[in-house]
Amino acid sequence: MQKNIMNETNDLLRAGDFDYAICGGYAIELFLDREIRKHSDIDVSVYWQDRDKVILYMQSLGWSVYEMCGGGMAHYITDVKFQIKAKCNIFCFKSGCNLVKLSPHNEKDMYYLDFDHTGQDRLDFIEFLFNNRNADSFLYARNENISLPISMAIIIRRGIPYLAPEIVLLYKSTDTEREGYQLDYDSVIAKMTVEQKKWLRAALNIMNPSGHKWIEENEASSI
Repeated sequence: MQKNIMNETNDLLRAGDFDYAICGGYAIELFLDREIRKHSDIDVSVYWQDRDKVILYMQSLGWSVYEMCGGGMAHYITDVKFQIKAKCNIFCFKSGCNLVKLSPHNEKDMYYLDFDHTGQDRLDFIEFLFNNRNADSFLYARNENISLPISMAIIIRRGIPYLAPEIVLLYKSTDTEREGYQLDYDSVIAKMTVEQKKWLRAALNIMNPSGHKWIEENEASSI
């Protein structure tokens, strides 16, 4: 079922006029070419410059589009000219989706948000995460001084573009206790190249000058 969701997502997005890559836990599984756990939803990395294209494309296919606003709030995007852009992610869903519950707020097009994290079993929900790039490199959203050449940041397996595991783990490193994140790390680190591990270790050191448990584990796995 998870492979079906990845394939269906790729089929859905390939007609869009924008670059994208599967990210999150699904990207780890694409790198490993095997399933390791159940996922609450599917995440897709796109670029800020394509934000309106992504929204308009998903709306043209009949999906509802909301932007995250923080504080458990979401804004229903009915017109790309009216966006809050408070966060770097939007989510889209089809009618009948049970993964998200929205309760009206007293402000127009604003909703209280609640997610069902039991797992996604069909393609009726996609979360898009926005990142920046320059001419040659993918830029880490939390510190754009950390970068990786696009040719290394985006990998293709069976025609599906996905984010390289070192970048995925860097994003996950801010919340290692979240369900599944340590398993993702443990499952993929031994399969990564020496260069990928070195990049991850250097990035973790920049983001965590006081130390991080994955730095020590990374060093141990390189011995």
